[in-house]
Amino acid sequence: MALTLLLTTMVFGTNMAVHPLNKALAAEAAGATPAQAAKVTSAQTAGATALAEQTADQLYPVEVGGKYGFINGKGKVVIEAVYDGYGYSGQPGGTVYVEDLAAKKQYYFDSAGSKLFEYKLRAAGILYSDRALYTAQVQTADGATSTRYGYIDNQGKVAIQPLYHRAFPFSEGLARVNLGKASGYINTKGELVIPYRYSATSDFSEGMAAVALTAGGKYGYIDATGKLRISPRFVYATPFSDGAAAVYVNGKYGYIDKNGNYLLKPQFSMAQPFSEGLAFVERNGVTFYINKKGAKVIQGFTAGGLFKGGLAPASEGQRYGYINTSGRFVIKSQLYWADSFNGELAVISYLVPDSREEIMGYMNRSGMIVWPQAAALMKQ
Repeated sequence: MALTLLLTTMVFGTNMAVHPLNKALAAEAAGATPAQAAKVTSAQTAGATALAEQTADQLYPVEVGGKYGFINGKGKVVIEAVYDGYGYSGQPGGTVYVEDLAAKKQYYFDSAGSKLFEYKLRAAGILYSDRALYTAQVQTADGATSTRYGYIDNQGKVAIQPLYHRAFPFSEGLARVNLGKASGYINTKGELVIPYRYSATSDFSEGMAAVALTAGGKYGYIDATGKLRISPRFVYATPFSDGAAAVYVNGKYGYIDKNGNYLLKPQFSMAQPFSEGLAFVERNGVTFYINKKGAKVIQGFTAGGLFKGGLAPASEGQRYGYINTSGRFVIKSQLYWADSFNGELAVISYLVPDSREEIMGYMNRSGMIVWPQAAALMKQ
């Protein structure tokens, strides 16, 4: 199951009072000069505008009194929180499903909240590329019954027969599947486009996937045609992001490009993916952001996340906020914890005033908490 938001009783309403933490943020910002305030507003607006088309109708899961539903990027309830569980891809325009234990069914919805179809409870997964994994009991050649994996489409109909011993969600139009111990890749029609020749595989990202030919062997990368683009020589290899991939060699992480050349030789004890030209790393016990030339661009933070639309969560040691690519806090560091933005919203947590109770919710790019709703919070 995806991230659960641990909230108490909530009340849905169309009118939102000013959230207590939003008031605090506003008070902090009141000390800024008009020019500073204008720069902050401009940066936030630019980030939101750049992602507007990519984040249309994206849904986010919420919990209300032990039940689950979804809101959109404005904090409006799209699917009421009356269900027992959920699944979602976290992708712009992605579909979601909710679980009804009493009916023993799960219901699939599109990103606008329209119902697509229903399916047997926990017998199918999340839709990616309009395909969702499902399981079926099939009779094998020796007369025994065994579980096999196939795929349904976005109407709940069988699109790919349950043939596989193991299978994974689609990524960039391809899914890794196993017949026996060997792994290959199929397309959304169920056609085998990359043969069963690998011991270990990963999802495709930016047209590349990390694979190992033998059990316990080194990792290299193939492209979407199955051509080996980067020879197997890494103990561990991560997905490509922003044109670079972190790889692990001799106890250290470095970064390579899509030709397998080192952008930065292994030297880091921790290496996050590059995002918007920057990556958060650790070397010799010190953490900082670097660019692809290895230069220290942002320093002084003990924790940092991925940049999305010009903002990244960061902490100087006590509280979290959001910084821009210059390393300046755009959203004040007074959150208990903060995740990277996913579309218009980011998961954050904060402490209820005058208590030690931690509340998780969503914040938008203007630094406003859109969930939980203020009226509901005040009922706690």
